[in-house]
Amino acid sequence: MPLLRPAFVLRRFWLLLFLSATLAAAVPPARPHLIPYPRQVAWRTGTLRLGPVVSIVVADHYAADRFAARRLRHELAQVEDVRAIIGRARTAHRIILAREHSAAGRYWLRRARVRHFPLAAAREGYLLLVTPTRAIIVGDSGAGVFYGVQTLRQLLRPDPDHPRHALAPCARILDWPELRWRGVHQDISRGPIPRLSDIKRTLARMAQYKLNVYSLYFEDTYAYPSLPLIGEPGGAITPAEAIKIVAFARRYHITVIPEQESFGHLHLVLQYQKYQPYDELPFGDVLSPAVPGTLEFIHTMFADLAQAFPSPILHIGADETFQLGQGKTKPMVQQLGRGQVYINYLRSIYQTLQPLHRKLMFWGDIAVKHPELLNQLPRDMIAVPWDYAPRASYDNEIQPFRAAGLETWVAPGVGNWSHIYPDYSTSLINIRRFVSDGRRLGARGMLNTTWMDDGEALFDNTWYGLVYGAAASWQPRMHDARFRQDYDWAFYRAPGHHFEREVEQLTQIQQIMHQCCHVDALSWTVELNAFSPRGQSFYQRLDPAAPQIRLLAESVISDLIRHRNLARQNSSLLDQVDFSARRFDFLGQKTEYAVYIPQLYAQARTESAQPGKVFNILYRINGVNGLLQDMRDHTTELRSEYRRLWLQGNRPYFLGNILVRYNQDLMRWQRLATRMSTIMSDYRRTHQLPASLAGAGK
Repeated sequence: MPLLRPAFVLRRFWLLLFLSATLAAAVPPARPHLIPYPRQVAWRTGTLRLGPVVSIVVADHYAADRFAARRLRHELAQVEDVRAIIGRARTAHRIILAREHSAAGRYWLRRARVRHFPLAAAREGYLLLVTPTRAIIVGDSGAGVFYGVQTLRQLLRPDPDHPRHALAPCARILDWPELRWRGVHQDISRGPIPRLSDIKRTLARMAQYKLNVYSLYFEDTYAYPSLPLIGEPGGAITPAEAIKIVAFARRYHITVIPEQESFGHLHLVLQYQKYQPYDELPFGDVLSPAVPGTLEFIHTMFADLAQAFPSPILHIGADETFQLGQGKTKPMVQQLGRGQVYINYLRSIYQTLQPLHRKLMFWGDIAVKHPELLNQLPRDMIAVPWDYAPRASYDNEIQPFRAAGLETWVAPGVGNWSHIYPDYSTSLINIRRFVSDGRRLGARGMLNTTWMDDGEALFDNTWYGLVYGAAASWQPRMHDARFRQDYDWAFYRAPGHHFEREVEQLTQIQQIMHQCCHVDALSWTVELNAFSPRGQSFYQRLDPAAPQIRLLAESVISDLIRHRNLARQNSSLLDQVDFSARRFDFLGQKTEYAVYIPQLYAQARTESAQPGKVFNILYRINGVNGLLQDMRDHTTELRSEYRRLWLQGNRPYFLGNILVRYNQDLMRWQRLATRMSTIMSDYRRTHQLPASLAGAGK
C-alpha cells in the first residue's frame, strides 16, 4: 500500500471534520419539552442565544401584549437570569410581539410562509418563529400573543457555557387549541377556602398552560349582599374579592364562571331556619320546586353574583337532586314523573334568570337519565355531563345533549377528593378519553374538576392532573409518554424526570391498594383506630403490601430531598408531594404496627412467668423509643405539616374540622401508651397481664 502524502492526509482530515460538523448541524435538535405540545412544529437547525440584555419589542402597543411582554421579562429574569428591556434597545437579539393585522405581523407571517391564520386559530392561535437572531410571536388576538409567549417561555433554556444567557432552538410553530373553553373547576365549599393571593397564583399558573376558564364552586361560601345569612365570616369570598379575581383573571385571558348550586347540594344554606320553607325535606339538600318562593331566592343569589362576575356564563349546578320527590314535591313527581319535574324546574330557573342576560350552564347527571325530555330545554343552555370513572367510552353521557341541540362541555376529574394523593391511575384515563370523546362529538369546552368532599384534600396537590387536562383540551391528540417526558421541565423548569417519576411512584401505591384491599387510598385509611375491630380487619388485609408501600413512599421522600433544588419554578408545590409521600409512609408503618403490636403483646403473655423477657417486650411497645411513641410522634409531625400547608394559601376557616382528625388519632396513641404504662406497673406487682389490649385507644 503506498504511503499517503502529509498534505493529502491533512486535506482528508479537514474534509472529514467539515462533513461531520455539517451533518451534526443538519441533525434536528432534541425535542424540547412543551406542555401543551403545539399543533404544527418544524424544528430547524440553529439556536437563538439571548442575553445578558434582550429587548422585547411590542410592535402594536396593545396593553395586553405589553402585559405578555412583562411576563416574559419575569421569566427571563427568574429562570435564566437574563435582563430584558421592553422597547427598542441596542441589543443584538430581540423578541418581537405583533398582531396578525399589523404591518409587522403581516411581514413575519409572510416570512414564515403563512398566508393567514386558519379560521380555527383566529381567536387564540399564534405563530412562533425562532431564528438565530430573534424570536417573533404573531397572534390574531391578545390571547394568541400571550399563548405564544407561554410556549417561548418553555423553549428557553439556560446556556450552560455562558451565565446570564438563554438558549432556544430555532423553530416554526403554528398552534391553536382544539377546544374553545379549557377550564379548571375548584370546589371551595367543603374544606380549604383560598386566600385572594392564592387564587391569583392559581390563575397565573393556569394561564401558563393555556387554560382559559376558572370556575369557583359555591354552596354557602359567597358573601351575598342581599342574603347576609349566607357566607360565614372568614369563610366566604366577598364581592370586593370577586371583582379583584375577575380583573386579575382578565389579564391572563381567563374567564371566571361562578357556580352557585341552585337545586341540590344546598344543605349548608337550607340548615337556616329562615330557609326551611324552601327545603324539600327538613334540613335537607334540595330546594323544592313545589315552593314558588325558591325561584325568587335563586334570582337574588344570581343577581348578586352577576354584579361581581361579568362572565357571559353562569353555572347553576343542579346535580345530584336525590331528595326530589321525597317531600314537598311528592305529589308532583307522582303525577308528572321525577324527570319531568326536574326539567320543568330547570326551565323555570332559566326564565327567572333571563333578565341577567347570561347563558346558563348545568350539570348533566340528572337530565341525561331522561333523554326524551331534553328537547324541552332552551337551546342556549349549556349541558355539562360529568363522569369520573375510567370508562372505555363516554358517548352515552355526551350524545343525548348533542342530539338535543345543546352546547355541551365535558367534566372529567383529577381524582383528588378524599384521597391521600390524587388517583392518577384512573383519573388520567378519565380525562383523556372524556375530552377525546367530547371533541369527537362536538363539545366546546372542558371543566376539569377538583372536589373537596371530606374537606381535607388540598388544591395544590392536583396540578399534575390539571396540567394534563390543559394538554388534553388544547392538543388534537394526547400522548401520555410525551407528557411524562415533558412534565418536569414544563412545570418545574427542572432537567430530568425526577418529579414525574415521583408522581408515578405515588400512583403505584394507589394501584397496590386497589389490588390488595380493593379500596382507594383515601384519608380514612390513615385515620382508622388501629385496634378497633374495623381497624384490625383492614390493616391485617393491607399488611402484606405495607413494606412495598413504605419503600415507594420513602423513595419519593429521598428523591425530593436530593433533587428538589433542581426545580426553578413551582418548587413550593413539592411540599404537597412530600407530605403525601410521608402520609403514605405513615399508613404503611401504622399497618405494620397495628399487626405487630398485638403479636408482641401475645408473646409477652406466653412469657408471663419470666419478668425479664416480659418487660423487654413491653418496653419495645411502650418505652422511650417504643412503637407507640413512634406513632404518636409521626402523627404530631403530620398534623403540624398539614396545618402549615393549609395556611400557606388558605384561610383558617374550617381548618379545625380537619385537625381534630389528627388530634383524635394522636389521643388514641397517647391513651394506649398510658394504658400500657398501667399494665406494666400492675405487672410488677402481680406478674399478670390482661388478656388483650382491647379497649385501648378508643
